[in-house]
Amino acid sequence: MFYTIMNIVSKPSPGFQGNCRKLQTVLDRTLANKVITDEDKMLLAKSIKCVLGDVLTQDKFIEEGSHNAVYKITCKYAARVPIDVKTYAENKLSDEPQNIKIGQGVFKKLKNYFGEALVEFGKFQILKNVGAHFPAGVPEHIVKSLSRNKLYKYYIYSYLPRFAKIPQSSYDELAKDLAALNEIKLGPRQYCVFDSLNPNNIVARSGRLFLVDEIERLADRSYGNTTAKLFEVFINRASKDFESPFAGNNVKFVRKIFKKVTLASTRANLLHADSKEDFKNWEKALARCMIKNDAGYVLNTLEQFERLDKETRIAKTSTFIDKLFVDNKL
Repeated sequence: MFYTIMNIVSKPSPGFQGNCRKLQTVLDRTLANKVITDEDKMLLAKSIKCVLGDVLTQDKFIEEGSHNAVYKITCKYAARVPIDVKTYAENKLSDEPQNIKIGQGVFKKLKNYFGEALVEFGKFQILKNVGAHFPAGVPEHIVKSLSRNKLYKYYIYSYLPRFAKIPQSSYDELAKDLAALNEIKLGPRQYCVFDSLNPNNIVARSGRLFLVDEIERLADRSYGNTTAKLFEVFINRASKDFESPFAGNNVKFVRKIFKKVTLASTRANLLHADSKEDFKNWEKALARCMIKNDAGYVLNTLEQFERLDKETRIAKTSTFIDKLFVDNKL
């Protein structure tokens, strides 16, 4: 039901383990080379073609996003392909070196980013494998099978408690990466922004948070990765197609996430809001926290703290958020 790529089968072929291990060996050796030759690329193309039927199977499926699905190659590498591909064109691609593109490592300084393609063979992309994880919100591959009521129950009773428990340090690391992403330019007046409309683009593994989707281009505006965008992921959306429900008795978990996101953004010097859309996300996040204070008041107060030194700003922000919670008793 969820698999539209190629003719998905339930079990990998007998050659699966050997082919995938061979591909990993070729990848390791190729990516370690300072100079990658045409012969290296031809061998890589042949190795990829050998694993297509083994990797794109139901057993190797990891996750589905807005446009792509991800499959396990090995514990170290994963494959990303478009979800709307009906017949896989890579079977027809030749082994010519021009069909292989090696990633430029534009985002290699981001410690918690796993979305950049290391290698592209047509529409078949190879990424670092983030490993077993839980996506923020409701996993896209099960959204289609759930009624609206069950989707909301998953969000409230499974997602919220799990992500509320993630350490503050993990939210801090993610926000730090987003601050670094704001500094990267892809060209003249071309900046970077992550897709916050799909909460599954951020995942949790072993108490850490990782960004796993491709980075989008943002024209004429730097600092597009804001606190508000993190609210959109962690608080305001259940999936790419549904906004989050109000959590009822579990609002305490929403508040924990709200505070962790705000403090992490403050530590990373992210802008809290940079557009009308950001302002709306603040309004939605405050409403889901059952905070009646106006978003403008909250943002103006946080902005006043920006003139203070970092440690004082963080302490003031924490105290202010706690006061909001006290003033808006559950």
